[in-house]
Amino acid sequence: MSSDRPRGVIRLKPPTTDPTARPERPAPPRETAPSREIASTRKTAPVRRPDTLLTRSAPRGLVSGRGVLQANLNWSASTGADLDLGCLVEFTDGSRHVVQPLGNSFGSLTAPPYAQLDQDDRTGASSDGETLRLNLEHRARVRRLLVYTYVYEGAVDFRSLGAAVTVTAPSGGFRILLDDAPAGATACAIALIAAGADGLAVQREVRWFTATPWRSNQQLIDEAYGFGLEWVWCTKD
Repeated sequence: MSSDRPRGVIRLKPPTTDPTARPERPAPPRETAPSREIASTRKTAPVRRPDTLLTRSAPRGLVSGRGVLQANLNWSASTGADLDLGCLVEFTDGSRHVVQPLGNSFGSLTAPPYAQLDQDDRTGASSDGETLRLNLEHRARVRRLLVYTYVYEGAVDFRSLGAAVTVTAPSGGFRILLDDAPAGATACAIALIAAGADGLAVQREVRWFTATPWRSNQQLIDEAYGFGLEWVWCTKD
């Protein structure tokens, strides 16, 4: 990415025996009660189902239950790129929020927007990458949540980054590969999570954007999905 490209904006508002052998004396019976008792109290770890790959031909999944929904972004550290993970949240009352590293808008799980980013991995070297969490106790208040990512610094576009996002919840998980970016793409709207009759529907988007000196990644994504937020230019500390 060229040094003169605007780096980003923030929102202005805040799983067989031998037959000849002599018979041996039978051994005394073993006491089996203790082993039965141990077997009856032993706990087995739950078997985690493999994550479902969401593709263009099968782009939808369903999240149900309580707890926390997570969206984790990982990419190749060898590229030295700084990717940012974020989300736009719209509540049923019409209020809208943004969670992202720019502007230190890391969010909260206990207060609106009930979504929180764990860290800002600036190189991809962290094995945990970056993770967004949504408190499902408040899912009834969420009309829609858009997960996105953008290149803040260190790479021209996404084609060499090996980036992938894994969305997990108590009811199962989904994996989304970011491997089909066009040349020059600097941002991606990854998944749209929206309220449904049986829970939260996870829709694979993987829609690509390219920032310009006049239109930032966030502004382009916002305009495409109609969140209508106000943005202001900034850089990281």
